[in-house]
Amino acid sequence: MHWKNSLLAVFVLCTVWGGFFCLLPPSVASAYGGGTQAEKYPQRVTAAQFDQYASEKLEEALVATGETRSHDITLARPTRDMKAPPGELICQVDVPNAIRYTGTTPVHVSVYVNQVFYRRQILYYRVTVHDTALVTTRDLKPDETIGAGDVKLADVTVDEPAARYLKEFSEIAGRVPSRFLSTGKPLSDSVLQNARVIEVNTPVTIVSSFNGVEVRAEGTALQRGRIGDRIRVKNTRSGKLLLGTVIDAHTVQVGS
Repeated sequence: MHWKNSLLAVFVLCTVWGGFFCLLPPSVASAYGGGTQAEKYPQRVTAAQFDQYASEKLEEALVATGETRSHDITLARPTRDMKAPPGELICQVDVPNAIRYTGTTPVHVSVYVNQVFYRRQILYYRVTVHDTALVTTRDLKPDETIGAGDVKLADVTVDEPAARYLKEFSEIAGRVPSRFLSTGKPLSDSVLQNARVIEVNTPVTIVSSFNGVEVRAEGTALQRGRIGDRIRVKNTRSGKLLLGTVIDAHTVQVGS
C-alpha cells in the first residue's frame, strides 16, 4: 500500500456519529476558502453605523417631501453588526416606500464589496411630526355651529403627511363640521364645510350678467345650499327655472 506517500496523506478521516468530516492542513484549508473568521471577514459595519446611515437618509427624504414641521425619528427595529470580506466597502441607503406618520417606515441599507452586492439590512423607524392646531374642546355634530369656546390651540401629532391644520379662528368662521368630531380632534379643511345658508323656498336675489351689465331679479330657492353650492332657483316674475351658485344667504349667481 503506497497510499501513505500520496497527496491523500494530508487528509485525516474520522468517523463521528455515523458520518465523517475532513480536516485540512492550514495551507490546504486556505486554498479551499478556509482560514479564520477574522481572515475571511476582516471588515465590520456596526449596528450603530447602520442606524446613522439610515436615519440620515430618512431625514433627507422627509425634508425632500417639503416637511418643515418639527419631528422625531426613532429607531423601532434595529439590526445587528455585519461582517464583510476584504475589499472596497460601500453602503447604499434607500427609503423604498412613502414615509409613514403612523406605524413604521423601512429603510434599506445595501452593502457592496468591490461594487458587487453583498448583503442588505432593513431598519424600521417611527416618524413623529408635531404641529400646533385648533382642536375641539367638546364633541361636535355635523353642521353644528362652532363657537369660540368650542376650540382651543394645542400641540398635536400629525397623522398623515398631507394634513394641514387650521390655527386661526378666522379660518373656521362660517364653517361647520362635515362629520362627527370627537373632543380633541384637530381641525383641517377636510373635516369642515361651509354652513348651509339657504333652505328650500328661501327668497333669494338672482344675479346675472349680460354684456357687462348686472341684472338682478327676485327668486326662490328650490334646494338647500351652502356657499359655493350649485342649486336650482325659480325666477319669481318669469317662472323660469335656473341653476346658479350660492354667493351668500341671500344671493344666487347664474350664468358665467
